[in-house]
Amino acid sequence: MKSSLDLAYLLYCRPHLGGSGVMSLELAKQMRRKGHNVTLISYPGTFLSSEEQEMGINLVQTQAINYPCFKSEPFSETFASVIANLGEEKNLNIIHANYAITHGLAATTAKRILERKGKDLKVLVTSHGSDIHTNGHHHLLAPTIEQILWESDAISFVSESLQTEAEELFPSIKNKGEAIYNFVDTDRFRFSEDERRSIRSAEKIPDGATVIYHASNFRELKNAQDLISIAINDKEEEDARFYFLMVGDGPEKTIMEDKVRSLGLEKYFHFVGKKENVVPYINASDIVVLPSKRESFGLVLLEGMACGRPVIGSRVGGIPEVIQDGENGFLFSKTDELYVFADQIRRNTDLGKRFGEQGKLMASSKFSVDKVVGQYESIYYKMVAGN
Repeated sequence: MKSSLDLAYLLYCRPHLGGSGVMSLELAKQMRRKGHNVTLISYPGTFLSSEEQEMGINLVQTQAINYPCFKSEPFSETFASVIANLGEEKNLNIIHANYAITHGLAATTAKRILERKGKDLKVLVTSHGSDIHTNGHHHLLAPTIEQILWESDAISFVSESLQTEAEELFPSIKNKGEAIYNFVDTDRFRFSEDERRSIRSAEKIPDGATVIYHASNFRELKNAQDLISIAINDKEEEDARFYFLMVGDGPEKTIMEDKVRSLGLEKYFHFVGKKENVVPYINASDIVVLPSKRESFGLVLLEGMACGRPVIGSRVGGIPEVIQDGENGFLFSKTDELYVFADQIRRNTDLGKRFGEQGKLMASSKFSVDKVVGQYESIYYKMVAGN
């Protein structure tokens, strides 16, 4: 029997949860369930759920400095100090940093601090996307990101597409990392007719409507405004039209709401804000759509698949590794195709049902908790063994 590990996760945790935060937190919980000692390191204001506290997960928050000469909070430095202190107190085996900046920089700095004191802390950096496809192309950030990844003991990427882009961008890390997909808990993400009726009733969505679900942080790259093209092209009867459940918040949300109102489409778009539990909203939908301009994986699609929803995603980044075009959903390249594919699923109930069944099968096999968490646990043991 393998010994338990002392693991620390440096991550965006609630109330800052996005897709990467959800995955990082769930991975930490799964490792605790496997008997490992788990500490979360995050920002001021972070909190744990009662379940996480009962599991015995530890939380350490860095503190704000607010020194007048600082132009912004020095989180890289304070996180590094927190990790180094924990490394001495708890004899940490591994710090798992999510994103190279700021977290990976703090982790590799702490590693050097502890090396000077004769302690060996291993660093795993997970790249969720923006480290590579956005910040990795910025001349003021790219050299630092490459150095962080090069200094780390291991790297994971959430898709093969992202790994390929990273290795082309940063040749020094070629063959150092590996792709480990995001996962979904199919015990939690599953269809419920009661949830479907409840949400559709609460949102006053007509019985005959086809509901499209979208969840994101409403940044420009998520391209949520492309969904308006579906509503504009929709010529169905009033009660049979497409309705939209829009979950999340971000800088583009207000812009999109204004555009929807200016077009007289506000009746069909339901902006419900951030939700800790998105499952009922997925179940209230008929199709899950993610029209991103860039996307490293597309967790919202996987969550939709687990609930048996047909999915539509843009043919970019890691999305084609989640959607098998024509098998569990559609991939689109042009905005005009969005309406065509959505309408095709609406009119062909057998097609939508087949897509949903295939999606559930893929979610429970390729993206299962046991498979993906096992991959991470294997990496942890290899790192500790020095491989």
